[in-house]
Amino acid sequence: MRCLSTLFVAFSAAALLTSCGAGGDNQGTEYAPNMYHSVAYEPYSQIVDEEAGRWVTSIEYPNGHAEFFNSNLYNPYHMNMREPAPHTVSRNKQGWLPYRLGKDSLAYAAANVKNPLDSSAAVIADGKVLYETYCDHCHGAKGKGDGKVAAGGVKIDVNGEEKERSTYNGVANLTSDALKGVSEGHIFHVITMGKGLMWAHGSQISPEDRWKIAKYVKTLQK
Repeated sequence: MRCLSTLFVAFSAAALLTSCGAGGDNQGTEYAPNMYHSVAYEPYSQIVDEEAGRWVTSIEYPNGHAEFFNSNLYNPYHMNMREPAPHTVSRNKQGWLPYRLGKDSLAYAAANVKNPLDSSAAVIADGKVLYETYCDHCHGAKGKGDGKVAAGGVKIDVNGEEKERSTYNGVANLTSDALKGVSEGHIFHVITMGKGLMWAHGSQISPEDRWKIAKYVKTLQK
């Protein structure tokens, strides 16, 4: 009898361990499935069946729905994402509209686009930090177009001797007479869209930070 009991326990344990194994399409027996299968709230999907995912539900939700149900009962048609009102345009946290001028609109931007920031010491200080981060390496600390990128590097031959210096010609001297009179709108547009050898930085620098850099550049031109 004891032998039969032992065999029964051993067989039960083996069956239990076997059922926990997973492979292929068989995911095995899971103790707490909702811990393995997290259900993200996906705004662009809508599951209206309140019984969807009942097999993984271990939490008693107030309204009794199962794990996968994600419809919003308080919006029309139970939608999660509501469409914006017709003809609306998203704004950033400052309430600014997206900058839509094309690269070939520099003249218009220079004459018509105004800096929404003031010339306070805090704005200038922020602009200096941003300039040193994004602009210094090309235009130089004083804006004279003599940054490390513009100066280039020295190529060394196999004997350890200087062979030639590679330079990045054409970096703008921001303090030159040709650029001293440009507007902050001009600077903002060039940072955003690029010009000449300078590539566009609109995707790397936020609009507010671009305006701060423009403010600081004007201080270098004084």
